[in-house]
Formats: sequence, C-alpha cells, structure tokens
Amino acid sequence: MKSDTSSSADDVFQILETRIRTGRVAVGSYMPTEKELASQFGCGRHVVGQALNRLAHDGMIERRKRVGTRVISSTPTRERAAVELDAIGFVYPSDLHEGVRRILQGFQEVAHEAKQRVVMLSTGMDHKKEAEIVGRLAEFDVKGVVAYPVLPKLEDRLYFGQMLHNCSFPVVLVDTNLPGFGENSVIHDGFHAGWTMTNHLLGRGLKRVGFLANYAWTAVMRETYLGYRQAMEAADITIEPNFVLLDDFIEPSYEEPLSVGDDFVKKFLLKAMEQKLEAVVCGDDFLALLCLKAARELGISVPDQFKVVGISDYAISSQSDIPLTTYRTSFEEIGRQSFHLLNRLLKGEQPSERNLQIRGSIAVRKSG
Repeated sequence: MKSDTSSSADDVFQILETRIRTGRVAVGSYMPTEKELASQFGCGRHVVGQALNRLAHDGMIERRKRVGTRVISSTPTRERAAVELDAIGFVYPSDLHEGVRRILQGFQEVAHEAKQRVVMLSTGMDHKKEAEIVGRLAEFDVKGVVAYPVLPKLEDRLYFGQMLHNCSFPVVLVDTNLPGFGENSVIHDGFHAGWTMTNHLLGRGLKRVGFLANYAWTAVMRETYLGYRQAMEAADITIEPNFVLLDDFIEPSYEEPLSVGDDFVKKFLLKAMEQKLEAVVCGDDFLALLCLKAARELGISVPDQFKVVGISDYAISSQSDIPLTTYRTSFEEIGRQSFHLLNRLLKGEQPSERNLQIRGSIAVRKSG
C-alpha cells in the first residue's frame, strides 16, 4: 500500500468497499474500530477516518458515537460528492477583523509557496455550524483543517472539543486552545506579552499599574493576565483589586471591534483613577483604544496623567490621535506556523510541540 495520505485513504476505501459489496462484511454487522483498522492497514487513524467518511457519505455504513460503525447497505445509496477537492481547509469567523485577516494572509502565502490547494470558509460567530463544517469536510476529500473558533461559553468549548475528538482528520486551532482535549494549536505568547508590557511600564518608574481585559474566557487572555501578575510580583508590588478587571461576559464583534466594551471601560477607569491608577495594560489594542477614548471624555491627559498600553499592534493603533504603545503580535507568523503544523500532521509526523506559542516585540509610541 502506498504511504502517502491521499493514496492510502483511497486504498483503504476501495478495500473496505469491496468487502462490503462482496458480503465479506455483512449488512447489519459492525466493523472494527478506527484504531483496529489503522493497525490492520498500517496507516494513521485519520486515513481510516477519511475512508469511513466516504463509505458513510455513500450510504454504505452508519457511524454512531459510543455504538460503532455498522454496515447498512452493500451498494452505494447516495451520490458521491460532485467535487473531490484534494485540499486542506481554513475555517474562520470573519476576515473583517485585522488579526484574523493577517493570520489568513500568512497561511495562504505558505500554502501558495507549497502549491497546496486551500478551501477557505467563513462561518461568522456560529460555533456549531463551524464544528459541523469541519466535521464534514472529509466527505469532499479535504485532508485536514486549520480552524479559528470563537467559543465564549464553557458549553461551546465542550461542544467544539467533542467535535475535535471525533474528527477523522487533523485539526489545528489558531489563536485559541482547548486544554484537556489534546488539540494542536498555534497562538501568540500571551504570557510574554503581558510580562513585556507590564515591565515596560514598571521600567518607567510606575508602580500603580492595572490590567484590563475582556474575552477573559480565552486561555490566551488568562496567560496574558498571568504575565502581568508575575511581573508585578517580581517587582514586589502589591496589586490593588480595583486596578484589575477581567470581564468574561462580552461577546466579541469581529465586524465592529471598537463597538464592544465602551461602557465597562469608562466605569473601570473612573473607579481606578479615584485610587490614583497610573497606567494600565490592556488585553488587546481595541480595548486600549477604547481606554484612550474614555480618558479623553473624562478629561484625563494621556500620557501626562495616565499611560495606556495594548497588545496586538493593529494598523489603527499607530494612527490614533495618541499613537498606541503596544505589543507587536506576529499574526502572519501564526498563520504560517499553523500551515506547517498541519502539514507535519498530514505526513504522519508527531511534532515535538503540539501547542506553539509565537512571541512578538514591543512597539513604543506616545501613549505609554
């Protein structure tokens, strides 16, 4: 049997289809597990999964979680997919968000260099639709997928994680991870970002430094906060409770990111400035820009009375009235590395690092 993934999936499909057609595997009987078939054919489970997905699509087998794979027909009852794409996929919420767009750009650049066909699908904020699309792409000969899910609630993360567990081909997550599900992911190094920006402010002689974040449900944002906290503790500075706000309940807006969080930023700033907050590290640039706006409306002079720093370095950040000091996140590199990680998985390699963290650098401007 050929060793490359595409040929192996075709061979496994043809052999299993022949067994069913000839009655060697009888209608109504259960097939061996993916693990057992992978051992039998000397290939990866994702290869077997692709073959079984094709049989299911043809109506010859029925796959049920915790029950098994049952043969239901000795002949195809459904038409094959009109197009067999022989591609890899990228499923994402929206390219209107600059960070997402730049990740896509990095991914596509490397895919083009590798002459790899790519299917790009935007799903909006519907994580269930995204999970369904990812799970069914194997029916169209998509070999593996990079996914950018938006999962603000615990039940959303559990739902998506279960899809990953059942998926028949490799999936790489970008800008998010799901600890405990054994996923492969590429994210920016949140801890390094939080540590770097906090130490920048401490290095300017400031001590009353706060931390402000929405989307605090994400693992990356928690890591960013830990970087801030570690830097403060290393400087032997006690963190004032009113100087930290981690908001879990704001739904992200990829179309209009500056429309989310205005009220809670202003309330935070009013309360913290009463206790003489000197500076704040914001979890991303959009939040930092809202902080600059709130400071202006409250008559707080930046950077004379108060300093603001962000994390991301979007194009708008250097073009604001007060150019933003921020952590330059390499979104393009996240996209490039997600392609490389998926490619290694498709070759059957076991990467030494399954959860890659991409570091950035500081961009010092006027705000802090």
